[in-house]
Amino acid sequence: MAAASAGRRWERLRAWASAAGSHTAVFLHTLSCFYVVSRYGVFLSKVTGPSMFPTFGGRGDFVIAEAVTPIWGQLHQGDVVICTRPVDPAESIIKRVVAMEGEEVVLYPDREHHEVRRITVPPGHVWIQGDNLTHSLDSRQYGPVPLAMVRGRVLLQVWPRLQWVDNGLDAVRQF
Repeated sequence: MAAASAGRRWERLRAWASAAGSHTAVFLHTLSCFYVVSRYGVFLSKVTGPSMFPTFGGRGDFVIAEAVTPIWGQLHQGDVVICTRPVDPAESIIKRVVAMEGEEVVLYPDREHHEVRRITVPPGHVWIQGDNLTHSLDSRQYGPVPLAMVRGRVLLQVWPRLQWVDNGLDAVRQF
């Protein structure tokens, strides 16, 4: 009788362990799929701050970005991108690609620099700027940004209004 009771307990424990292992495998599979999709597919990001006004309102807009274009090196001038912030890698920024590698950027005099500066974007880098130049920290302060820091290309604004993100430089008139 004791042997039969121990046998039933053993069978229940085995069934429980099998179910737990099965659930753990499903959980790990789901987690790894989520990681792959968010790292190499599409991901959601929040836009804060005024640097991309009027493209984004800066009041907590949400966008969907895709990570494939930067990986394959298919970025173009005018794309809106999400990058790792050069001065704080724990943060992300959203800016527009103004120049690609090999292109020259002309920076006009400002409070810090009193003469025109010409910068050629080095290989493997892009020049990014916010659409609202007076309220943007971007390549004018950081310099060219390595392509490896570009996490994704913005496709769609989903909040507060649903719309495709334009891929042009209309909002950027002068540097």
